[in-house]
Amino acid sequence: MKTSLLIAIVTEDVSEAALDIAEREGIRGATILPASGISQSPVRTFFGLTFQSPMTILFWIAPQEIANRTAKALRDELDLDSPKQGLALTLAIEQLFGLRVDDPGAGAHRP
Repeated sequence: MKTSLLIAIVTEDVSEAALDIAEREGIRGATILPASGISQSPVRTFFGLTFQSPMTILFWIAPQEIANRTAKALRDELDLDSPKQGLALTLAIEQLFGLRVDDPGAGAHRP
């Protein structure tokens, strides 16, 4: 069975929704990292100050079909095709040690 790494980089305010979407699609474990970034065009606020939303990076390992389906659900439900909403991507995994992915929900549990 082919496995994939699904990565979502989303604003902090939708990270819980992203976790819920993944769980609904059959992925039960995630690694969560707080993040910040520098975009090419920061959002300007009052008095010329710039604003960067706190971001969250979410990592899941899942069977390829489930990871791809989840990435599409994240795109659709979190409106990731709109500017500055975040992104989701999948990467094929060549080798994986320490985790069984042959059944949905294998791996770490959500805190």
